[in-house]
Amino acid sequence: MKYFITILLIVLCSFMFAEEYTLENLIEIGLEKSIGIQKEELSNKNYSSCLRSSFIDLLPSLNMYADQYKTNDADWVKSSSLSFGKTFSVNDPYNEPAFFSIYKAVNSKKRANLSLEQKRKQIVYNIFSKYLYVLEAQKNLEIRRKNLELQQKIFSQIQVQYESGEKSLLELKQSEISMIDYQIAVGESEDNLNSTRNSLFAYLNINDKGYSFIEPKISNKSMKFTFTNNLEIQMLKYAVKNCKLNLIKNSLHYLPDLSLSYYVYNTNPSNSNYTPFDEYVKSKTLTLSASFSVFDIFEESESFFRNKRNYKILKLGLQELKRDTEYRFDELEKRIETLSKSKKLYENKMQLAENNLEMAQEQFKLGLISLLDLDRTKIDHQNAQLSFNNKYYELLRKQEEINLLLSKQIFNRW
Repeated sequence: MKYFITILLIVLCSFMFAEEYTLENLIEIGLEKSIGIQKEELSNKNYSSCLRSSFIDLLPSLNMYADQYKTNDADWVKSSSLSFGKTFSVNDPYNEPAFFSIYKAVNSKKRANLSLEQKRKQIVYNIFSKYLYVLEAQKNLEIRRKNLELQQKIFSQIQVQYESGEKSLLELKQSEISMIDYQIAVGESEDNLNSTRNSLFAYLNINDKGYSFIEPKISNKSMKFTFTNNLEIQMLKYAVKNCKLNLIKNSLHYLPDLSLSYYVYNTNPSNSNYTPFDEYVKSKTLTLSASFSVFDIFEESESFFRNKRNYKILKLGLQELKRDTEYRFDELEKRIETLSKSKKLYENKMQLAENNLEMAQEQFKLGLISLLDLDRTKIDHQNAQLSFNNKYYELLRKQEEINLLLSKQIFNRW
């Protein structure tokens, strides 16, 4: 019986928690369903395959051959052979030297790993940002609904005072207009909330079941950041390295084409049956050759200068990316500092506006202030709430945006 009750409680708890959205769960879903990550993973596997192929290319070739044939009335002629060997070329235009092939494959694989990591961080940040937009819209809607309720109470009070002759018809109509404005604001906030939810779930590629969103625990303490190279800069560095390798390889084409070959043959005599390989005639061949094409030098020169210009373009792109990243870092750092100060000021303003609204309501009941003064106090209170809400979530987004820029962990995990 105790076991049954325990299972029942676990099931009930799972249903209770299942009807809530958490940032962590949605990020995991987004990473799992992301087509961009699936493409990056497949591309990464291809680069791993290219790296393995570059090492496999170092292995010697191994060939086995056997045949038999008959001419006219002669006996069957049987022959077989086994050979293995390897040719190393310094500047063969058709077969890239092993050193260049392996080094470029290693750089490409490292770049692919960084690209996959960057894609994951970008997706995590996008989900994080969209999730906060939903929370912001959700809280804005709550604020406007509370203000609408307050306005409805005030309208009811004025209606009673109008019937008793304490308020004029103009004041009653002004209060009704204010109530309609708050109703419009609530409707627009509901549309905005639906829009932000749709944007998030469209990005996640899942259906929205209408569950509530849980506020994540995020530290918004001021942090000191130091600029460091991010993943995008590191990726471009590997592209520059590979371009430099191509330039070096092109420069070798001005030299004679040198190749070193080594082959070992085992061949059985003709007109004999197949015999074990240790009874075959052995032949070893070591070849060193050099050749130089006179007229190809013009084509190779054009190729060399094209690669040289491409190398300069990539280096200039790397300098530009570093400069732009530093500018973005400085802007984000200043923006975070400004948002931190603004959030504190709006927090103080919101508290003062709340106190003023309470006093204004009491004074309005006593007839000490006009309806216009009360409306101004309500507007100040609402604007302070909305502004604080906006600055709070914008600050959280900017803190994670600078983490993304510096390729640090997003949400202290990804």
